[in-house]
Parts: sequence; C-alpha cells; structure tokens
Amino acid sequence: MLPVLALFSGRVGSSRVRRGFTLVELLVVIAIIGVLVGLLLPAVQAARESARRSSATNNLKQLSLALQNHHDTRQVFPANWERRTPVGGSAAPFHEASLHFWILPFMEQGQWYDLGLSDTSGYPHNTAALRSAKIPAFYDPRDSTTVNGMGTGDWAASNWSQSHNVFGQPGIDWNAKATFATISDGSSKTLGFAQKYGACGGNGSLWSHGTWTREWMALFATNVNGLPPQVAPTKAACDPNRTQAIGGIAIIGLLDGSTRSLSPTISQSVWLLLTSPKDGQDYPETDL
Repeated sequence: MLPVLALFSGRVGSSRVRRGFTLVELLVVIAIIGVLVGLLLPAVQAARESARRSSATNNLKQLSLALQNHHDTRQVFPANWERRTPVGGSAAPFHEASLHFWILPFMEQGQWYDLGLSDTSGYPHNTAALRSAKIPAFYDPRDSTTVNGMGTGDWAASNWSQSHNVFGQPGIDWNAKATFATISDGSSKTLGFAQKYGACGGNGSLWSHGTWTREWMALFATNVNGLPPQVAPTKAACDPNRTQAIGGIAIIGLLDGSTRSLSPTISQSVWLLLTSPKDGQDYPETDL
C-alpha cells in the first residue's frame, strides 16, 4: 500500500507549468481582429446608411400621401404659399402659410395645425411653439446641416421642398390652384417633392419662420433652366436655388404619392421634363 500511496501523493504534489502567449502570437491575434473589424465596418456603415435612407423615404412618403389626401378632401392641391379664410370664428380675417402647414392635418399632425390657426396675426408660422415643433416626417435623418430640422434661431426647416412649377410661381401665382386635371403630363411623371439641405450657406429651406421670408421657403424648380440636384455638396458650397442629393442619392416624391431614388448622373434635360407638369413630353424611366 505504501508504494501506491507514495505514487499518488507524488502526482498530487506535482505542478504543471502553463505557457502564456508569446509576443508574436499576441500580435498575430491583434492583426486578425483588425482585419475582421476592417471587413465588418464598411458593412455596418452600409447597413446604417441604408436604414437612414429608408427612414428618409418613409418620411417623404408621409408628405406625398398627405398631399394626396388634401386633394381628395379639397379637390385641389395646396399652393406654395396660400391665403385662406378661416372657418369657425377665428379672430383673424385670414391665414397665410406654406404648403407644409396646410398638409399638417392630413399627416396626423392636426395639433400643430390647430395651434397655428389659433394665432391671431393671420400668419400661423409666427407661432413660437410651431417654429419649435419637431415633426420627424419633415426631415431626412442624414442631413447634418440642422439638428432634427431645427435651426439655431426662430425657424424650422424641411428637407422636402415642393415644386414652384406645380404649386405656384414666386411673385406670380403663389395661390395657384393645381389639380390632377392641370397636371397634363400625369401625376406619375411629375415631381412634387425633392430633397434640399435644411440650411444651405446663409439660406434655409424653411416651412416655419418668425419673420417670414417667402423666398426662404422649401422650394425648387424656380426657373425654366433649373439644374439637377447637387450631389452631397458641403453646406458652404450648396446652391439654395437647387436641390441636394443628401448622402449622394436624391430621393423624390411624385404627385401620384410614390417615392423613388434618382441617379446622381441624371441629365438636366430629363430633370426639366420631370419638374414640368405640362410640357407634353415623356422621358424613359431608365434615364432617372
């Protein structure tokens, strides 16, 4: 028995030396991790950008459908800038506001619409609370020129600008009454909304402002020679008279309520056809 016990006691008392990582092995592991991160990071960034673009598209879809609902209810599209006689005993003899304001009740934002109409000045956009309203559908989460569509002063921006050519020309027919019947090219062939930076140089793309300046409204297609979207310019280099392809891809809303992405290489000739509601000419879908 003693030899056996001695044998076991020897085993119990023995110790096993464990060898750690060498410096070379550690560096190899770190290098492998770095390669994996390098491979995964672009995929993660691409997925994040895709999700943000999808969110922006859904936001624009809400505006496009609100425009449809407005037409179904009132048999006319809202104008770029419109004066309306209030209904129901308001203290103001009229209300003047932008297209974005008039579609609020058609996109489940009636509380902001009612708040604007309660302003006795006749200009709903003067309402301080309305200027600080954060309406997610009005902005593209990829736009870094503003914070959730809000400016640093008394103004609120929108990344979705409406077409002068459809909803009224500045200084000529702000109160234009466009209908589906006046869009002779067809609602599926005519652009209603396009992207713009919320802040562009010293200008803004505004839907509500304390001291209203019509020329600062969220508008595009202001002249017959309008240029196609700028592709992701810097804030300082962007042109307030053009639209901007945020993130390199322009998202547009057509008058039939649909949304789509434009090629960054769209030609000026096709852009002009897209923004003209009654030019009588067609364009191939492959050119967009």
